[in-house]
Amino acid sequence: MPGLVVAGSENYQQLPEKARKFVEKHFKDSNVAKCEKYFAKGKYEVELTNGIDIEFDAQGTVTEIDAPDRAYIASSIVKDILPHKAFSRLEKEGLSQTVESVEFKKGKVYEVDVNIPGPDTYVFDINGEFLMIED
Repeated sequence: MPGLVVAGSENYQQLPEKARKFVEKHFKDSNVAKCEKYFAKGKYEVELTNGIDIEFDAQGTVTEIDAPDRAYIASSIVKDILPHKAFSRLEKEGLSQTVESVEFKKGKVYEVDVNIPGPDTYVFDINGEFLMIED
């Protein structure tokens, strides 16, 4: 009898509908290179052929998105993921085009890594209120 399975390849069509719609809306010109389900954590990970990695929770909400090295996440995607206030702050500071990753940590804060010298991680609460910049 096999042991406990904690992760496994997943058919893209088995992703939650919300996750599939997100990928199809923002990445219609990329293919899915890998799709995995982490059973113990209740999450999905999708790797696209353009190098973007996306993690979704069991409901299909984006919990993390990473661009490949020397690349950025399109501002339209960042705008779709972040609360309005958070995106507006990045846009006002001229940073919405330099986002390398967005992570929703523990359901409490958004951490946004931007490509700037010095401290480069903007932290926002779930309502989009700016909290701090970390290095």
